[in-house]
Amino acid sequence: MIGICVGHSRKGDQGAYTSGEYSVSEWDFNRDLARRIRSVLPVESKIYDDYELSTYSSAISRLAKRMKCDGIDVAVELHFNAASPSANGHEWLYWHTSKGGKTLASLLRDEMEEAYPDMISRGAKPRKPRQRGSAYLRKTHCYAVIGEPFFGTNVEEWGSINNNRGKLAGVYARALTNFTQSITNHT
Repeated sequence: MIGICVGHSRKGDQGAYTSGEYSVSEWDFNRDLARRIRSVLPVESKIYDDYELSTYSSAISRLAKRMKCDGIDVAVELHFNAASPSANGHEWLYWHTSKGGKTLASLLRDEMEEAYPDMISRGAKPRKPRQRGSAYLRKTHCYAVIGEPFFGTNVEEWGSINNNRGKLAGVYARALTNFTQSITNHT
């Protein structure tokens, strides 16, 4: 089963906001995206959009326990990047010792490159302790990736993504489906 985790689901955390005429929080955008992904996934999945606690460490620990109890095999946490208005590209983060995490991050990168050939690929990137997102990747019992598919602070990237959210949902769904099929075939 796939866990679709909505980043910034801690109490009082909305994450970054997009730039431009239509501004939306990271949490609101990714909550919608999670539903879109789930609607096109041909495998069983569960959305996690309430981490119940307010501190990062406690919320991630609680989420990890919930996913383990629910029998999640693969998880992705949905985010988008925020920086200067000129920052651009997509990146996919995985725990540095997780071969499966690296494979999933690479599949997501490849699907994104195919769907958005004009967008800069920042690659699949390993995370180590104390790096951004490392607690989520380390504490989950299953293969896990953090998706950062665009910069919400880049008006052009945000416009491209927002004008067809289903296209981005398809990127996630295809990569997650291919990954779960590959691990099922190897067991």
